Amino acid sequence: MKLAALIVLLVGCSEHAPRPPAIRFLHTFGAEETEVFNATMRERGIAVEPALVPFARGQQVINDILRAHTDCPDLIRLDATWLAGLVGGGLLMPPPTALVELDWAPEAAELAQLQGAWWGLPQSVDGLVVLRERDTPAPASPALADLMTATRAARSEVRRYPLGMRVDGYWFVPWLRDAGGEIAAEGIAGDGAVHAMTQLAALFGDVAPPPPTAGGEEPDELRRWNAHEIAYWITGPWMLGKLSDRAAIAVSALAHAPRGGHLLVVPRCARHPDDGWRLAGELTSLAVEAKLAEAFAMVPTRRMAIDSAPELLRMTYEALRSANTLPRVPVTPLLFDDLNPALAAVVAGDATAEEAIAGVRRGWQRLTQVAPARPGSAP
Repeated sequence: MKLAALIVLLVGCSEHAPRPPAIRFLHTFGAEETEVFNATMRERGIAVEPALVPFARGQQVINDILRAHTDCPDLIRLDATWLAGLVGGGLLMPPPTALVELDWAPEAAELAQLQGAWWGLPQSVDGLVVLRERDTPAPASPALADLMTATRAARSEVRRYPLGMRVDGYWFVPWLRDAGGEIAAEGIAGDGAVHAMTQLAALFGDVAPPPPTAGGEEPDELRRWNAHEIAYWITGPWMLGKLSDRAAIAVSALAHAPRGGHLLVVPRCARHPDDGWRLAGELTSLAVEAKLAEAFAMVPTRRMAIDSAPELLRMTYEALRSANTLPRVPVTPLLFDDLNPALAAVVAGDATAEEAIAGVRRGWQRLTQVAPARPGSAP
């Protein structure tokens, strides 16, 4: 009787014992990525309370939450360009040494650091590369001039517009850097920025098709790629997972390309920071990195995961090694709010490059002067 009573007591206690709290995770995964993440956490027996923030609003939403010090998540997945503002605001805690000492690829580790100090774990690497079908000759070098030469040589009746690219400030970066500039107020002060925008805008309607309506870039690119109308496609790893012919794709580096990625960070206001780092460790484990690489062609961040990744991702990683990060300052992501419409106006013929760059200079100068005092100015 005593033994039976003890068993009943133990069973009763186990049934009513408090379960560990779910790890609160704020992320910017897409819908399909979220589905795989949720399934993976169930498989690994980790209780997670996820919350999705749209990427376009992520920077502002995350800043508002962390500065309010209420309802803080235990872990956040964010764009690497947002790191400087969060660190500058004292909103993040550094990761444990055991996680820092994992076998991170140098290009990934750079994203998670500022001035040599670690503030998160790199969860993916991306940036601009050049895709082509394997039977399409590679450009003679990563230089923009050689890419344009190869593109013009690939023009045919089927490939009337053999270059794939977007009217977007991120795609403007290689041309701006090629002209000696940078995404910074002082980086567009000279004539190089005007020359770069003139060059880039002239490609649309020549070797690149006239741009589709806003929001239609991705389906238009996929249609053209699947129809073999594109010889060289300037894009990033975020598009690789949407392609069914991955084995037929080759990747080349693009001179002066930007490199970025996503980070996992734990805010200082997290209720359970140790659980946040535990989840970050799971998401960057070799098993999960391999799963995300296979499902979405997400470029891994750890050396062993890269070495065992599909060939397409190894080629992408190698192409991104020569790319450079955007300036690691809080204001950098905000600069595209002025740059994107200015570039679109020049491509549409609604403004000259001189007029557009003059407007961007004024906007960037004002933004640079007031950004440090703005609560939502962190990237």
